[in-house]
Amino acid sequence: MVDDKAKFLLELISKFLYKKSILLIDDEEEIKSLMANYLVKSHIDENRIILASDGKEALGKIQNQEFGLIIVDVLMPKMNGLQLIKEIKLRAKYKDIPVILISGTLEADNVKSAIALGINNILVKPFTYNIFIEKIGRALGV
Repeated sequence: MVDDKAKFLLELISKFLYKKSILLIDDEEEIKSLMANYLVKSHIDENRIILASDGKEALGKIQNQEFGLIIVDVLMPKMNGLQLIKEIKLRAKYKDIPVILISGTLEADNVKSAIALGINNILVKPFTYNIFIEKIGRALGV
């Protein structure tokens, strides 16, 4: 059962994202699947949930579609999450997309790097549905 606060937050998230997609980037299939399921549970249309396994793949998708939110893991092959965020922030067209960084551990260097890139929403694995939704709300400013 969803309480009134969670219901209100979900409505705000839905209005903020409107028809924009959400990009989930993680090399762990289980984590991507979990996040996608949480979003579907939150009434986000499955067609608006886009998945990528690393930063390079994600960068290609970002250039071809409009996203309202990016959720990215720190540690990935080819291009890690911090490198991807740096690339995004260098491009005026994408620099204002809200980003949530996912990490299995809160390493000081990664936190410092994220903050330097303007990221203050870090989601630590493992996470619950409620924490996931609250982080999205914070990232979107709702």
